[in-house]
Parts: sequence; structure tokens; C-alpha cells
Amino acid sequence: SGFLSQQDLTLISNATTAEAVPTKGDLVMTYTNGAGTATVGTDLKAYISRDNGSNWTEATLSYEGTTGGHSILTAHNVDISSQPSGTSMQYKIETLNQSASKETRIQAVSLGWG
Repeated sequence: SGFLSQQDLTLISNATTAEAVPTKGDLVMTYTNGAGTATVGTDLKAYISRDNGSNWTEATLSYEGTTGGHSILTAHNVDISSQPSGTSMQYKIETLNQSASKETRIQAVSLGWG
């Protein structure tokens, strides 16, 4: 085929500058199973950084239902206060254990903080 498939994926956002040093992060994302069923927290993980990606805190994702056929996952009040002080906010999404029988597709990600 003419596209990459069956490979693990790491998506890292561009940094967005916060007005003040955040201590908590919020993440909302949507995904679909192209093949098989992803196990959230094993095959699909999300992280938040406040220091331009030098340090990451894993977000515990919770299933919130579906929209337009896509599964919605959220993580609220993720404690990022143990990271070095910073205001360069980023998210990282990882798909793991991808194969011909397990293909996880990411549609949208939104990051917030406070």
C-alpha cells in the first residue's frame, strides 16, 4: 500500500505558551479502531508536558462515549506540578502494539491547563 500502517505511532504537539506556570493539565481526544480493539492505557497512551517535552506525565484516560462514530477519551486535573517549572505546554499520544490485527486511529486531540 502507499501509506504507513501497522506501526506504532507517537504524536507530539507543537508547544503552546501558557500565561502562568500550570500545575494541572486536561486532555480530550477521539480515536477509532481501524482493526481490532485498542486497550486504553496499554495500546493507547497520552502524556502532558509543561517544559517543552523534556518531561512527560502520563494521563489516565477515561472513556466518555462516542461522537460521529469516534470514541471520546478524557483526562482531567492531571498533576504536572512535579515537572520542572515551565510554560511550554505539549501533549504526546502513543499507539502501541499495532499490527495487522490492531490498528488505532487518532482523530483529534485538545490540551488545556490551569
